[in-house]
Parts: sequence; C-alpha cells; structure tokens
Amino acid sequence: MRTDLTKAALTRRRFARRPEEVAAARRFVRGGLTRGSDAWETAQLLVSETVTSALDQSAPARGSGSLEVGYAVVGRRLRVEVSDDGGPARLRRRIHAVRSAGGRGLELVRVLASRWGVRESSSWRTIWFEVDLNGGSPPGR
Repeated sequence: MRTDLTKAALTRRRFARRPEEVAAARRFVRGGLTRGSDAWETAQLLVSETVTSALDQSAPARGSGSLEVGYAVVGRRLRVEVSDDGGPARLRRRIHAVRSAGGRGLELVRVLASRWGVRESSSWRTIWFEVDLNGGSPPGR
C-alpha cells in the first residue's frame, strides 16, 4: 500500500526572500535526513534549486517578502515543498545558452527527483519534489 505524501504533515519554516537564505533552507531540510547518502546529497541540491527558482521567478515588487519550505519523510521517501507568493506569470521553462551560468534548476529537479510538480494560482506557487531515500535511481533512468 502506497502512502500519500501529499497528505503527510510537513515540518515547515518561513525564510526571508533573500539569496543568502538558500543555504539556511538547505540546512533546515538536511536536519531531517540521514547524512552521507546519495539521497541526502540530491535532496540538498534540489532544495537549493527550488528555493532559488522561487526567488528568481517571483514578482520584483514582492522581493521583500518570505517563502515557506516544508518537508516530510514518510517511509523511505522525502517530500519537499517550496511555497511563495507567486510571480508575474505562470512558472515558465526557460531555454538557456550552453554556457549560461544559471537557469537549469527545474531541469535538475526533473531529472533527479522521483516525482515533482508545481501547483500555482495568481497569488501563490508551490514547487514540490520527492526523493526516494532508498538510493535508487528516479523512474525512467
């Protein structure tokens, strides 16, 4: 029987909408995981990418607000949700030049997460992902 992680109680924390808070969000989620596994490393990377995406894609006028990070470990699966106050438009997939220094965060999430998605409205956005803590490869790899 599969446990529905979307109904799991998440441990949540708010962070200021500032680039230096990315590391704090990573430490927050890391505190709930066993150190040293591939899943531990993957989860840290994906937290960084989803929080950075939330910062990059939010409306400039909302830059002084906050965002919320939540996580839950259910069985052998980690679920992380990063919620913000939305952006000027729906989340978009951008195409970048090969030598671009950034802009590939959600592509990393797509490749490394077991599952992921986005829920959004005109006033909020949540990027979520799940990582299999057994250390197996995501489906399709």
